[in-house]
Amino acid sequence: WKGLLCTNLPDCVQAINCVSSLPIPLSTPPECSVNAIADLVFLVDGSWSVGRENFKHIRSFISALAGAFDIGEDKTRVAVVQYSTDTRTEFALNRHSKRGELLKAINTLPYKGGNTMTGDAMDYLLKNIFTEVAGARKGFPKIAMIITDGKSQDPVEEYAERLRNIGVEIFALGIKGADENELKEMASIPHNTHVYNVPNFDVIKTVQKKLITQNNLFHNVDHIEMTSNVFSTPECSLGVDVQADVVLLVDGSYSIGLQNFAKVRAFLEVLVNSFNVGLDKIRLSLVQYSRDPYTEFALNTYNDIASVVKAVRTFPYRGGSTNTGKAMNYVREKIFISTRGARTSVPRVMVLITDGKSSDSFKDAATNLRNIDVEIFAVGVKDAVRSELEAIANAPAATHVYTVEDFDAFQRISKELTQSICLRIEQELLNIKKRSEILVVVQLRTPGTAISCNLEQRNTQLGCGAWL
Repeated sequence: WKGLLCTNLPDCVQAINCVSSLPIPLSTPPECSVNAIADLVFLVDGSWSVGRENFKHIRSFISALAGAFDIGEDKTRVAVVQYSTDTRTEFALNRHSKRGELLKAINTLPYKGGNTMTGDAMDYLLKNIFTEVAGARKGFPKIAMIITDGKSQDPVEEYAERLRNIGVEIFALGIKGADENELKEMASIPHNTHVYNVPNFDVIKTVQKKLITQNNLFHNVDHIEMTSNVFSTPECSLGVDVQADVVLLVDGSYSIGLQNFAKVRAFLEVLVNSFNVGLDKIRLSLVQYSRDPYTEFALNTYNDIASVVKAVRTFPYRGGSTNTGKAMNYVREKIFISTRGARTSVPRVMVLITDGKSSDSFKDAATNLRNIDVEIFAVGVKDAVRSELEAIANAPAATHVYTVEDFDAFQRISKELTQSICLRIEQELLNIKKRSEILVVVQLRTPGTAISCNLEQRNTQLGCGAWL
C-alpha cells in the first residue's frame, strides 16, 4: 500500500486495514487525503499511571489518526497537548504544516509523568490552543481528541461544556482505568460515536480502525456546516418555489488524480448546497465522465439536499481518458429526458468541470445541447484549454467560463459561478413566462383566420375580439 493516496474514506479502507495489522509502534501511517479540513487537537494523558512503554501505543494512535488527514497550512492543522499535574503544549496548530514534520514530532513525543488533572487541561485548551495566536482558524471545524487512562483528579464537566460551547467537537478515548461516565461528561453527543473505552493499551488500534474506516471521526468533521469549511456556500437569490433542472458534468479522467478529486467533491458540495432542492423545485443530476460517461444520479433520483450532499461526498473516482463530446451527447440523450426526471418549461443548466483538453470532438455536442435550451457553464482547471471551454459554454464567456490554476483555487470562483447560474435561471424563467404569454393563437371557426392575444387578455376576453 506504500504511496497509496486516498480521497475518501472508502478508498482508505485498504490502506488502514493494512496499517492496523502492523505491529505497534506505527511509524508511517497511510497517506489519505480525506475530504475534511479541520483544526485537530490531541489532548494526551501523560500521568504516571500510563507508563513509558504504554505511551508508545498512544504515539502510534495519534500518528495514525493525524496521518489520515491532508496536512497543510490551508488544510488540516494538528496540535498535541500533554497533561498530568500541569499541562504543556508539545506543538501548536501552526507549528507543523508538512505531513513528514508532523509525524516526526508525534513519534518523538516525550513522556511527561505526574497526576491526572484533565479539567485543568481542557481549560488550557480553551485559553491557549483554540486561539488565533496558536493557529486556530475562524470558521473551521474544531476537534479535540482526549486520551486518558484514568479518572480525573479534578472536575471535567464544566470545562468540557465550555469547549463545546465554542464549537469544539470532543472525542474521548478511555484506556484501562478510565471512568465511562466521566468520558461521557466530556465528549460530544451522540456518545456511541464520540466515546471509546478499551481495557488496555494493546487494543487501541481497534478504536483507530473504527474512527477511520467506519467514518466516525471524519463523518463528524464532514457534517459540520459548510460555512465552517474553506468554502463558504454562496447564497442563491432564487425564490423557494423556483424550478430548474441542473446537471453537473464532471471530468473523472486519470489526469485529475485521487487527491484532486477530493477537492472536486468539496467544490460540488458548495454548488449543490446553494440550491433549494426538491421534486417541484431544483432537481440535480451528477454525471462523471472519462472514456465513457456514467450517471452518478439522475434528475429524479433525489428530492432533498441531504441525499444529494451524501451522494456528492461519496461518489467514486473512475479514471480514464477525456471524451467531453461523448459525455455531452450522453447528457442530452440520457439525462435531459422525461424518464430521468427532466421537465418541460423549466430552465435547464449544465455545469462542466474539466482539467484538460477533450480527446474527442465536442463542438457539435455542445451546440446540440444549447439547441434544446440548455445553458452551459464551463469550469476549467489547470491544463484546460480556454478556447475549448468558450466553444462549449454559452455566451458571454465572462459569465459562463471560469478557469483556475489548480484545484485549491475553486474557492475563488465558487461565489461568482453560483451567482451567475442563479441569475441565468431567473432570466430563463422570465423568458419561459413571456413565451407562454405573448402569442396564443386562437383559431376562429372561420377557416384560415387566427387572432393573436396574450393569456391575460384571453382570460378577460379583452382585445381578442369575439370568442366563438
